[in-house]
Amino acid sequence: MSVSNSKSSISIFDSQDSNELKERQRLEELKRQAKVQQVKLDKRLNKQKILMGAFLGQVLAGNSEEDKFIQNYFAKNFPEFLTRKSDKELFKSMIESLGGDMGLGEEEGTFVANAKKNNQEAIDQNTGFESNKTSSSHQTQSESMANYGEQDSLLDDNSYATGVNNPNYHRQ
Repeated sequence: MSVSNSKSSISIFDSQDSNELKERQRLEELKRQAKVQQVKLDKRLNKQKILMGAFLGQVLAGNSEEDKFIQNYFAKNFPEFLTRKSDKELFKSMIESLGGDMGLGEEEGTFVANAKKNNQEAIDQNTGFESNKTSSSHQTQSESMANYGEQDSLLDDNSYATGVNNPNYHRQ
């Protein structure tokens, strides 16, 4: 009788719970596999971008007629592709060496001057912070962190990954 009691204690609800658990586990496994595939795809796309950039860098340094054609095209069109001021600043010397213009004008000089001033102030404050170590050091540290506020755009690489700031960027 005891054998029949153990069989009768299993209900249809237990079997449904078991099925739901198996379904949830399968769903979690599928999500994990999708994430793994997305990581592989992202790595592949990043490698492609790096290799294309290396190739373009080599062409931009070349001296053949074909290289000159690409250099002129790059110098003319790449500044229009860049939308962030910090990106334009990053490529300014390269574009100018190819005979192009980033179109930053006088505005760019102010930006660089402010960045240098803020960097120097942060260095000075951090140096004072390390040597003093007084109770006012928390104020000095927070003031130095505030100086980095204007440079956040230089450090914000998240928009590269999403392409949000560039309407010309089309992720496939």
